[in-house]
Amino acid sequence: MITIYSHSTDPYYNLAFEEYIFTALREEDVFLLWRNRPCVVVGSYQNICREVRFPALRQRGVPVLRRISGGGTVYHDPGNVNYSLITRQESGGADYGPGLSLILEALGAAGVPARRDRTSDLVIGTEKISGNAQRVAGGRLLHHGTLLFDADLEALEELSVRGKGGHIRSRGTPSVVRAVTNIRPHLAEDMTIEAFQERLLDYMVPDAACRLEPTAEHAAAAARLAEEKYHSWEWTWGKTPAFTCHRSGILGGEPVTISYQARKGVLSAPRIDSPLIDGGRAAALLDGARLDPAELEDVCRILAGEHAAALWEMLL
Repeated sequence: MITIYSHSTDPYYNLAFEEYIFTALREEDVFLLWRNRPCVVVGSYQNICREVRFPALRQRGVPVLRRISGGGTVYHDPGNVNYSLITRQESGGADYGPGLSLILEALGAAGVPARRDRTSDLVIGTEKISGNAQRVAGGRLLHHGTLLFDADLEALEELSVRGKGGHIRSRGTPSVVRAVTNIRPHLAEDMTIEAFQERLLDYMVPDAACRLEPTAEHAAAAARLAEEKYHSWEWTWGKTPAFTCHRSGILGGEPVTISYQARKGVLSAPRIDSPLIDGGRAAALLDGARLDPAELEDVCRILAGEHAAALWEMLL
């Protein structure tokens, strides 16, 4: 088994780097460790509007990205370690047992009292420290997950747990909400996150000769994939499962009801009933609009003026 270092904390680059290694390196088993600056990452089949709280994302300046595997929504920050285990798998569906067993052995060697719970979670006691997901393609298996070492759990709660979008009706895969904890407080011997990563590598890739730096080709291909795919609206929003939105509330002290449908990230049959908004104009501007926070914000400024921010929050 080899490892290839990513020294970046750019989530777009790191998701692209992982995908590139998964698809381009055909012969070697690979173990990756990487960390991101704050971001929220949703599963391939999830509805972003149901999984995240856009007002909190905007306030914190945190982006949302979509990954290539299924599973639920996760929060990344520099206190969270992401791992990727890439191995051969010629046939068969998802089987979390082998990958989780190996990761549990590595965690045990690092002094982490973790165990497997449910299909794809790792816990300490009853609290989750790791969510995992898989993708099988081209005879290769990508098994990856988070390891909450010293993450900002308050931000995790605010951005991706609290206030899930109950106004959204969708076939997209919903996340399972569970209590979480960080690994660090449970260690008998305290260590830095860098030391923790080194312990994991010592177990998974003990041979120093198998610890590699990315080539110029690797880095260029990952950067290109990040720009063309992970930064694109088509990947992040265009893959949103079809859904309907219906919600009521108060806008500028007056009652408001909003409804629309969305398919492949494009709105249809929009309706806004409010004394403060021209319903016909709203329907004309929103019908065919893309499900994109920046674009919808522009529409809200036109329709609602000083109440644009509140309308934007209700649309998403």
